[in-house]
Amino acid sequence: MVLALLVMPGAFAQAQDNGKSTWRQMPGTAADISINADGQAYVVGTDGTPWRWDRVEQRWRRMSGRFVRISAALGNRPWAVSAEGVVFYYNGLWWEDRGKGVVDVAADIAGNVYAAKSNGQILKWYALRNEWQPFDGNAARLTIDGNGLPWVVGTDGHIRSYDGKNWLTLPGLARDIAIGSTDIVVIADATGLIRLWNAEDKSWAIIDGARDATTIGVTPDGKIWAAVKDGVILANGGLLDEESSLEQDTVKTPKAEQPQTQPVIAPQASASVPAASEPNAASIEAPPIVVGNTPPAITSTSDSAGTNNAARSDFVDPVTITTNDKLTFINTEKTAKTLAIGADGSVFGLDDGGNILRWSNRKRQFDSFPGTLVRISVDKDDHPWGLSALGRVFRHDGKRWRQIYNATASDISVGYDGTVLGTNAAGRLFRLNAAQTRFEPVPGTRISRVATGPDGTPWTVRTDKLVQRCDVTPCKVYPQKANAISVGPDGSVFIVSDSHHLMRLNEDGRFDIVQTAGKIPADVAVGPMGYPWVVTDNELVLASTFFDRDESDDPLEAATTDEDGTTGIGATATVASSPSSFTFSKNITFDSVPAPGLGSSSAVLASDIDGIIWATAYNAEIKKYSPRQRKFVSANARLGTNQEIVLSFDIAPNGDIWAYADSMQTRTLLRERNRVIKQYNIANAEPKDVAVSPDGTVFAIFDFGSDWYLYSKAPNSENFTKFSNDNEIYKVSVGPGNDIWIIDSDNVVKQWTGKKFQSRPAQGQKAGVIAVGKTDGTVYIRDLDNGLLKWNGINHSFDRVNNISADYVAIDEKGRPWVSDGTANVVKRARN
Repeated sequence: MVLALLVMPGAFAQAQDNGKSTWRQMPGTAADISINADGQAYVVGTDGTPWRWDRVEQRWRRMSGRFVRISAALGNRPWAVSAEGVVFYYNGLWWEDRGKGVVDVAADIAGNVYAAKSNGQILKWYALRNEWQPFDGNAARLTIDGNGLPWVVGTDGHIRSYDGKNWLTLPGLARDIAIGSTDIVVIADATGLIRLWNAEDKSWAIIDGARDATTIGVTPDGKIWAAVKDGVILANGGLLDEESSLEQDTVKTPKAEQPQTQPVIAPQASASVPAASEPNAASIEAPPIVVGNTPPAITSTSDSAGTNNAARSDFVDPVTITTNDKLTFINTEKTAKTLAIGADGSVFGLDDGGNILRWSNRKRQFDSFPGTLVRISVDKDDHPWGLSALGRVFRHDGKRWRQIYNATASDISVGYDGTVLGTNAAGRLFRLNAAQTRFEPVPGTRISRVATGPDGTPWTVRTDKLVQRCDVTPCKVYPQKANAISVGPDGSVFIVSDSHHLMRLNEDGRFDIVQTAGKIPADVAVGPMGYPWVVTDNELVLASTFFDRDESDDPLEAATTDEDGTTGIGATATVASSPSSFTFSKNITFDSVPAPGLGSSSAVLASDIDGIIWATAYNAEIKKYSPRQRKFVSANARLGTNQEIVLSFDIAPNGDIWAYADSMQTRTLLRERNRVIKQYNIANAEPKDVAVSPDGTVFAIFDFGSDWYLYSKAPNSENFTKFSNDNEIYKVSVGPGNDIWIIDSDNVVKQWTGKKFQSRPAQGQKAGVIAVGKTDGTVYIRDLDNGLLKWNGINHSFDRVNNISADYVAIDEKGRPWVSDGTANVVKRARN
């Protein structure tokens, strides 16, 4: 790759300012380009050298190796493919060999990795098992969308996308394909034209001004980088110096011209685009790019607190005017877990169980409000919005709860102007569309909490706890960490810092400490005129003022609202817990499922590859749930009726039943296949537990007296081999991709990292039972007090389910827990 490494930003080819979008020549040449959702860009030079774009110094930085393809991933950890077809992963120090026979690789910041082999076969990387597994489909080029699903150019040149179940064929032929973090899909078509996917019209719109494209990448804000003839690199924006300081500029949404029969073609790149070392070269110009399904831009806001008063015309709403009073807090002597305040001063909250609270000024206390949520926000009209424990979105219309169907989120916030923002468990930012039918992506990644400014500006806390404002791309990052964030209708931005101080953003863009009467804040909500309320670490509620409002309709609203109105139906999503150190908890409604014949003892539970729940109990036959009969029925198995007491069991993908059982006072490991029982032994050891992964690998714990080891058996083998040298393993459960979770002899929960078992969370969590879902990898445990807890991967902690105790637990195809608690002939199932 020929690079002018010392070229300054002004050395890029500049365009005349004629109001049109402009392609700019980047320094150097490239054979491949890749940009991830965090904006980290890489190229492979025409000589095979990999280079990383330094956004601060605006230049390329050389990396080691020689490759033909490269893919940005999480952090500075790209994947690449050599000319010999070897796929490599960069571990931060060197390139690791991860396989052979590969022609392309695609990775994302969520950890998804796909590869295309020379015969067109697609592979998916499973990090926990450190291996590739076949993935249905055919590909020569790959990219990954925001849901972690592949889009490909097949070996026949056809374009296909995977929707989670089926491959969909899109019109046209292509050489390369790339997707931006807002799911903008771009191809270099078979003739080298750059085209943008219009999902509404199901067509590819031409992005004019460049041709002979061989490879492309898309920046987080939808701008395109392309390598054209002779490897010349062109970019129409994104990650360049003029964007890097746009803290006060409006985000301009790219626009694409509709397809034309006679597109305007740029001159040959070799004639018009000089080498990067010629700073005064002319640029290639392009007409505006129109994206038919791209969300509208978010207008910028000021850094200063209180200067963004959201005026709507000549009338200025008093709630948007920031108070000049000194903030002093009153201890209400009432408790809540979290709070939200509307523009009229309505204060809503949630208690430890997710029950909804509403503050009454007259009573000076919280009243109950029907419904159960784990996230809450309040709109301008005094109506609460929220998320259920399953991530479903609800809003109250003044009389009843209404579900926003087909919408799920991990966090939610409603602004003074009506903008509704949400995040998902992968940390991406979304905005509810005007029809309130779906969330549409907007720029912003690695987000754990979101707060909406009065003009719709997203203020967020990242997964590393840094505060950022996402009305510009990339988001404006502030050098301050936070556990919680809230923005008032006046634009005041308050946070609870990671050191547990209440802080407010000042006019200089810095956060100042606000005293809280000697109390330690854990959460904050901001109301009219910038007056905050605070929840302390022991859940006391502090008020800086009481908002004068008419409460006469509040009892009627509560009376007409159904208590079960926040249950909902349809899709679910993981709800991220607070990034603070405080435990997050929730209530889940459970229904009783008849399990006749299991008796009065707690049922031992398991799930199969389809998420169907199986159960057995002391001296009882094995049963499985029948969706048609809505109860547990006989599984027609011999185990449990043949003088064996099944202590734990699991179901293989082929229907085999594996059981750790007590047979004639001897502990044995048994497999039942077609009603034939076979015993498996390890010399000088007896089994202690068994689990089967979704791919059929069997894991069993064997007790050698003082040492308890984990063994595994491949689906096509009859022999168990020692999995690791860890000698204190007590319980095991396995999810997709052989995601192995154990409980050790000290009852500490651990997860296999690929090299060792690591405590989850790092500070330790004790449990007696563990279950990992076979379909989505959801993890539940039963702690030593029979409490039910769910692993929260975003927060790296376990969330407690308050209203249920459990003896055993299993996970169905929707990630719902089923538990037994000693109730005779009953298994309890979490509602949808």
